[in-house]
Amino acid sequence: MRIIARQGQVAEMLPKLRQVGKSDGWTTRFIDPSTGQRWTQMSLGAEHHGGGTPILLPDPMPSVRDLILIASTSNDAAEIAASAWLLTEIDREGSYREHLVRAAEAAASAGSQEHAALLVGWGRLQNTANLRPTIGKDPAEVSADHKHFQDIATRAKALLHLGANDPLLRDPKVFE
Repeated sequence: MRIIARQGQVAEMLPKLRQVGKSDGWTTRFIDPSTGQRWTQMSLGAEHHGGGTPILLPDPMPSVRDLILIASTSNDAAEIAASAWLLTEIDREGSYREHLVRAAEAAASAGSQEHAALLVGWGRLQNTANLRPTIGKDPAEVSADHKHFQDIATRAKALLHLGANDPLLRDPKVFE
């Protein structure tokens, strides 16, 4: 399963695909006539001015588990960034963060500082905000949830040893 996130690759692939149905304005579905593979084009960060970064995803869309696996094992910086970014958009409660910070720790332990930085930056792992619902919880439960996200952010920040040659955490050039 691959996410096509480099803009040159997206532009190269789109003419080879045939649109299936009408676009809903946010996503467009395609089929590759030569292979039968179905694709969905969507834009990451579409809520921002300019419409976001277009990517192609296999259809059906990868699950949260699939996205964590892609982010953890891919060797393509754009695919790593796109899968981590997509996790932030589809899992608003942040249940992916523990898995992603473990993947970042494993990448750093294996000597891949760039991979770890991409996971931390595009997965927003350094953010301490409590993303879990608070309604119906007592203050101790809300505090425990907040501490959970603080601990992940602390672990993520510890992985970053940014120097002059390290990748920027959220450099959009990764998609070029």
